[in-house]
Amino acid sequence: MLRPWLQNNEDLIESRYIEPWLNSQGFFMQKVVAIVQNLSLDIAIGAMISCLFIGAIFQVDINNHMLIGLGIAIWLIYTFDHLRDARLAKSRPVNPRHAFHYDYKLPLTVAAISLFIVGVINATFLPVKTIELGLILVLLSGLYFFYIYKSKRKASKEFFAAFVYTAGIFTAPLSLLDSVELTVWLLIGQFFLLACANLMIIPLYEIRIDEQDNVNSLVRYVGASKAEKIILFILGLNVLIVVYFFVTQNGFQQAQYVIIAMTLSLFVLLSKHVIFTKGQLYRIICDGIFFLPGLYFI
Repeated sequence: MLRPWLQNNEDLIESRYIEPWLNSQGFFMQKVVAIVQNLSLDIAIGAMISCLFIGAIFQVDINNHMLIGLGIAIWLIYTFDHLRDARLAKSRPVNPRHAFHYDYKLPLTVAAISLFIVGVINATFLPVKTIELGLILVLLSGLYFFYIYKSKRKASKEFFAAFVYTAGIFTAPLSLLDSVELTVWLLIGQFFLLACANLMIIPLYEIRIDEQDNVNSLVRYVGASKAEKIILFILGLNVLIVVYFFVTQNGFQQAQYVIIAMTLSLFVLLSKHVIFTKGQLYRIICDGIFFLPGLYFI
């Protein structure tokens, strides 16, 4: 039975108004988590960990300049996206991340411009092929922002954003490969599917919040019930690819254990809605799945 996403949202909405992570009964770590989430630092760090993981799977050397470039690129994409949402808001948003960008538009804009300059300087230390693929990522990011600027419904922006995020993670590793085989494309597809599910689950939890802030999403466009079915299909497809790797392929099988852990984490979020609504645990777990590739190095 599908979870009652439209029920029990009153507690979530109320919790968003009081911003529980920022009013966290004096617990310092909860405040730190709130700042990290609002600044999208967890997303940037997760992308860097995933990039290192992919580099290890491909057996290529991901250097510090590549990681710095990726971290800056992902952070800029998410920050500009949130700043745009904050700029379009007629009043202070209910969503704490958007409210944070609404309150601190100027310092965040200055920080973004400064980091962009750092990113340009850092790019001069990258291999030529990495720069070429990085320019493609810049073009894709530009197309993404053009799409959300021009599109009225923005119903498929999650898929576009997932594509850009996946491209960012794989830019450096792919630039160091001599050839790209089927298994590489399948691994790219798996991360894309995980990113799609990730970017749909959070709006699924926050559907009432997005309605109040008038934030468009695929979940709002198709409805909560159909959105959950889409997510289940995406995760199921990822499981089938995992099975394919174990049955027919010899390469990247170790990576599949990490992919399974990431996929199961998202399955759990769908099955235990009421539990993970409390304290925005769904957001910590959803964004945190891209930290799981770090288990590969333990």
